[in-house]
Amino acid sequence: MNKSGYKYQIEQALLQEDWEINVIDYNTDWWDDEHWKVAYKYNLNRSFYLCFIVDPMFEGQRKKGQGIYEIKASTVFPTNWNDDQHTIASIPMTKRKFDEKLKKFIVDLNVFKKDKD
Repeated sequence: MNKSGYKYQIEQALLQEDWEINVIDYNTDWWDDEHWKVAYKYNLNRSFYLCFIVDPMFEGQRKKGQGIYEIKASTVFPTNWNDDQHTIASIPMTKRKFDEKLKKFIVDLNVFKKDKD
């Protein structure tokens, strides 16, 4: 994984909070660039899907990892790109303030982790 990219930053932030990435996968839907199955290291029943969602307005040939619109953590894998029914936290992928958005994202995940006690 690219050590300067946003996926690496997310991975490192998750690992620091005792989350583990158990599966990295994708499906055939246009909106699912990639998704991770993530679980709490000390209780694997505390888990979520981390989805890298493609911008529905993206035009042209898209390479993997390009045109990501949102990064969404959900207790259930979303049925489509705008399914927020089971969303725990998300990061809108505008260019600005990614570090701040990532911190808020991790706080929201930690609330989810503690709510399950």
